[in-house]
Amino acid sequence: MKITVLCQKEFRFLLGAPFKILLLLLLFLGGCASHSKPVTLYDTYIEYTYRIEARDYAYILNNLITQSMGTRGIEKFSEFPDYFPILADLPGILVKKKEHFELRDGNFGCLTLNGFDRFDRPAVIKMEFGREQGSWKLGYVSVDYLNVPSEFTGAAVCPKRRI
Repeated sequence: MKITVLCQKEFRFLLGAPFKILLLLLLFLGGCASHSKPVTLYDTYIEYTYRIEARDYAYILNNLITQSMGTRGIEKFSEFPDYFPILADLPGILVKKKEHFELRDGNFGCLTLNGFDRFDRPAVIKMEFGREQGSWKLGYVSVDYLNVPSEFTGAAVCPKRRI
């Protein structure tokens, strides 16, 4: 009799164990999923293009470009394209994106995009980012039009400041 009762308890424990393990596994996976991956510079660029196309200039000035760039005396958000013509046209420069590369070092980063413009000319966009208030923000952009696609950049290159 004792053996039968003991076997029934062990059997119930073993039967419940997979469900307990499954529950713990689901909790563990849920905890891992709640930690988002670090935002890449390319993710920031994609959000920027989305905001430009939506003409959400207020969001861009407050959240996606560095403070040093944003303090240009813009009185109305609608003046953004006049103050930043290249930034306002950035999504339209490369109609076909071929590849991108990024480099991050502490609070500084660079993103390079290779692709083709609307006339099928090869072009490279080089962007400099700074980390402010816990997020990546665009700090400087340069666009280079190339003679041939073989001149595409094969790594992240920071833009040279042109004064």
